[in-house]
Amino acid sequence: MSNDHPPDPGRWRNGLKQGFAWLDDGLSWFERSALVTCILAMATITVANVISRNTLGSSIQFAHDVSQILLVIVTFMGIGIGAREARHIRVSAIHDLLPETARKVLLIFVSFTTALLLFAMAGYGWDYAKSTQRSCRILPEHIDLFGLAIPVGAMPLSLGLVFALAGLILAGHGIRLIHLHGSDLLERLGPVTRPLVLGATMVVGFLIAAWIFAAFLELVANREGRCRVTSSTGFPVYLVHMLVPLGFLLGAIQFALAGVRNLISPDNYLSWYRRDEYLEAERAGMSETQSRSASGTKERDHG
Repeated sequence: MSNDHPPDPGRWRNGLKQGFAWLDDGLSWFERSALVTCILAMATITVANVISRNTLGSSIQFAHDVSQILLVIVTFMGIGIGAREARHIRVSAIHDLLPETARKVLLIFVSFTTALLLFAMAGYGWDYAKSTQRSCRILPEHIDLFGLAIPVGAMPLSLGLVFALAGLILAGHGIRLIHLHGSDLLERLGPVTRPLVLGATMVVGFLIAAWIFAAFLELVANREGRCRVTSSTGFPVYLVHMLVPLGFLLGAIQFALAGVRNLISPDNYLSWYRRDEYLEAERAGMSETQSRSASGTKERDHG
């Protein structure tokens, strides 16, 4: 007799769900952290600029340019958050009139077509950013790392995009691990040690962030070619424009994940983890109606 067992049809689905959930969690943590940081920076710069204008009689020189850059980041990085939380505008007149199976088909169609539209918008945004780049170059052609010459500036676009997304996902999971384990560690510490450890961690984090930012500013300062830059900071404009296709790309990934989730799950989903609220409301309403009718029947039987 053969000991071969038939393949479990749900095993590959669970593996697929875990892989896509890992991708979604990493992007979620990175996007939320980036948005919170940018909004706090916008508020800090705006308040400091107002105080400087009213007390010193002059505005901060770089406040306008930095606020514009942060506003672009918040606007287009928010596309992925809006799609993940299903906070985008929905025209659901046809959706509400359809039966449940047809709703799933419509959600799959809308999710994938919206993802394709956003992918196309990302492509158009990338072409526009490249048109404003001219001959400006920030990254060097090669970086020597442990004796290996890594072609950074000469890397193909598709490969660079894969590395960029992998970096965002890994950074998001790093933030998640720091948040989870840091919270557990702080809970174990005493009332005196806790603020000391928290303060030291914040100082170390600030120093690491300052070092990374200084390295980036050094690349910007040593740029090559003919660059169009902002007036006060000297920041290359095309780098700001490249944030636009990145935001469209993150939104397209979220809608594509919603389409995949509807393909492999029995329920209807608006994003990878958020179910269709109309279906949930209908089910809740039906259960409430059934419970009321059941209680009414009991009252009639006992009456």
